[in-house]
Amino acid sequence: MDPEAAQRLHPADEKRILRALEVYRETGKTITEHNRETAALPPRYDAVWIGLQFEDRAEMKALIDRRVDAMVEAGLLEEVMGLLKSGLPRDATALQAIGYKEFLGVAEGSATVDQAVAEVKLRSRQYAKRQLTWLRRNPEIHWIWWGKERDFARALQISTEILSAAGVS
Repeated sequence: MDPEAAQRLHPADEKRILRALEVYRETGKTITEHNRETAALPPRYDAVWIGLQFEDRAEMKALIDRRVDAMVEAGLLEEVMGLLKSGLPRDATALQAIGYKEFLGVAEGSATVDQAVAEVKLRSRQYAKRQLTWLRRNPEIHWIWWGKERDFARALQISTEILSAAGVS
């Protein structure tokens, strides 16, 4: 049906395979055709891309770790347990998100809180790295270098200048 997608998709990537079949069923077009057509469409919105780039990866890691700690302190485990008690199936898409997935093990008794926290931190850092890799391929992004001093006023000033130059008020 779609040799290009078959080459690109891993046989175990159930979600993407199902999406490809869904697109074919609904449109009569392969996912490869669909993606080519939608990529050729003009953008719906004029967008200005602004990204933060950390000068020090250790600083980004520390921020991610602090954010995970704050999520745990705010009741991540209790939230996961509440979702399970409400009848949400374990394999629900919502419970596959970073944080929820790792704390399912704690709720079910197969992992400790410390193990889950370490795994959430690791997966969050890996996700941030993938996001940056994806974003770096976009030549339209205006990068703001974010140093240890975390000068919010300077970042706001730079962002405002970028938006102003793009005609956004």
